[in-house]
Amino acid sequence: MKDAIEFKTSQMKTLIKRRNVLNKKYDTTLPEVIPLEVKSELEFIENLLNEFDINQLIFDERPTMIGIKNSRDEEWYFQQMKHWIERHPNALNAKFSRSSVYKFALHFFVENIALNANNARLNYSELAQKVNDANSTKSDSKLTAQFSNVENLLGFLLTMQQRQLEYIPEGINLENGFVKYAINPINPTEFQQFGTPTELNPNNELAQSYEEYKKIRSRDKQLIKKYHQTGGQLDDD
Repeated sequence: MKDAIEFKTSQMKTLIKRRNVLNKKYDTTLPEVIPLEVKSELEFIENLLNEFDINQLIFDERPTMIGIKNSRDEEWYFQQMKHWIERHPNALNAKFSRSSVYKFALHFFVENIALNANNARLNYSELAQKVNDANSTKSDSKLTAQFSNVENLLGFLLTMQQRQLEYIPEGINLENGFVKYAINPINPTEFQQFGTPTELNPNNELAQSYEEYKKIRSRDKQLIKKYHQTGGQLDDD
């Protein structure tokens, strides 16, 4: 867990930096024109900064030991938290006492929710939704990366095809060895005059070949998936 002074200092710097950015951005804007969400965020940041310090009297009046009444429900929650910590021992430096677990939960909530400007204004339902949507965000990132790879691959294949067709001879004169090169068919004039088949027209050979290719690729993907699921073992069928 972070030291309270260390976290307080870093969090204050983050909030002050965000406040300065907003103030600078709207420095020449009339107060009545500043968006409501910006005003709300600035007010929220000020409130957080004002709440950072606690009165010494408050600390002095609190007991040094805190009693938490246990029950079957509370024990279940505690054990689930303990199981998580056992899977991630670095979170608590392998300290599994009940007090360490409760302190960890309190510190984690304060550091990542109560004093995090992106989370602190969310109500309980919104916060729970944000946590549960984390997997969707991860999936979206993976999908974006896949699209990027597809885009790069298509660009590479187009470039290779363009270059390859520039070097394919139309004919060779066997008597003098003269090589005659045809005009590269991938050019605007050829497309304008003769058009080109696409995979969208089911009546041309390209579309039919494309459909067959998709079937083969789908089958291979299933075989690869089965290969990994069975630990590298595939039946002959």
